[in-house]
Amino acid sequence: MNHRSRGLLVGMTALGLLSTTLTACGTDAFERCVPEESASAAAAGIDGTYEGVRDAEGVRLTLTNGSGKAGNTLTVENWPTGDYYRDELGETFDGSGTWEIDRSTASEQSPLLRLHFDKPKPLLRGDTIDLLTITSDDKRVVLYDNTDPDTCPSFRLDLEKP
Repeated sequence: MNHRSRGLLVGMTALGLLSTTLTACGTDAFERCVPEESASAAAAGIDGTYEGVRDAEGVRLTLTNGSGKAGNTLTVENWPTGDYYRDELGETFDGSGTWEIDRSTASEQSPLLRLHFDKPKPLLRGDTIDLLTITSDDKRVVLYDNTDPDTCPSFRLDLEKP
């Protein structure tokens, strides 16, 4: 192998290693930053309190699976405010509302959690992060904003262990 070929091989190997670290979720369940997406998410399986990780540090989301008229309720602390309401509410807000599992906008592999905020004021879809991918495995449940499927999500919430 000549010097030029060896340099090309080394460069391609380095690029391959770099792209593996950039995708960060890996292929092995032990390496993944979030569990693989699954169609098995159900309302009863995701209720609880979630703590923010990475860009969501300090964020708290509590989901309650209600029945009857009460429905599924949510409360948030330090939730990121969208651009439209930032001048009025600040960088983050504390609030409440309702939630649902939305399968209509997702593929069969990945149900989504749709959040509807009522307080501090009704927010329209897209005024803040209001759609999260639901993932789970036998050890954890993770909700995250799936802005780039090729990288480990920066805004993610882990279910607190009881």
